[in-house]
Amino acid sequence: MNLYESKSVEKIEGGPSNLRIKPIYALEEVFNNTLPTGPIKIILDNLEQHIRNAAKAKDLDQPSLAAFSNVRGLWFEIIISVYAWNYRINNGLSDCFIIKMPNMKTYDFRRIFDNLTLKMLDQLEGSLKNNDSKIRLIPSNPDMILVHQKGLISNADDLITNLSEKNVEKLTRLYHEINGRCEWSSIFAGIGLTTSMRPDRRLQLVYEGNILKSIFAHLSTRHWNNKVSFQYYGASSVKHSNADDEAFQTAATHTIVNVNSVPERAVDGIFSLQNTDDINKMLDEITRNNL
Repeated sequence: MNLYESKSVEKIEGGPSNLRIKPIYALEEVFNNTLPTGPIKIILDNLEQHIRNAAKAKDLDQPSLAAFSNVRGLWFEIIISVYAWNYRINNGLSDCFIIKMPNMKTYDFRRIFDNLTLKMLDQLEGSLKNNDSKIRLIPSNPDMILVHQKGLISNADDLITNLSEKNVEKLTRLYHEINGRCEWSSIFAGIGLTTSMRPDRRLQLVYEGNILKSIFAHLSTRHWNNKVSFQYYGASSVKHSNADDEAFQTAATHTIVNVNSVPERAVDGIFSLQNTDDINKMLDEITRNNL
């Protein structure tokens, strides 16, 4: 394509740089006729290079490494989302949905619950505030949730074969279709995604697993049903180390304060997704263990 016509970068005025990255357009321009396959790092590098080439063609500043940090993370999430969408169709999991969630500033994932469960969570937060005005329930959205509930999403039987803007919008807006409709017991797993295994990112995944599992433990008590379990996993585009493995063995806090509880991990497993083939292998393991 003529990179001067690319929509993946646009000129802006008044900022530290004279351009803005448009990551969804980059996906469409590179993968309009196919899906990305192969080593994920190479896929992300090629998308980044497309942005750089477009900026050069338009005589704009070259984006900084920091500018690509969140963009590469978004690309990684969307690649997993499209593979997850096709996985459920190819494996006949018609009532299982693997849904990309936005960040907490955009949408509080608790809003996916039905009215009864949402009321219970509101009551929990209210009791915390009544006890101390400076105590709040502040969860962190999982990057993806896995839901098993019949009839949750309509028109969900067609494979996605490219990363057009329309298809990407469909994947990134699925959470709107489940707003206020999820039964608490239908959400069986969450996944935290990262393109880095920095120590602070490791701790964020442990925190997310802890708070999410505590929420589901509370709901289990309120519904008087201890047979429902929620699993939380981490997945990275880079290989994890022994230090990563040790960090993810951290106990889920709510399971070590009651002698009747069986201790469990905050993060039930960590996956290295270095190739697109690894995505289906991860989903095989998660669904096999939970469905």
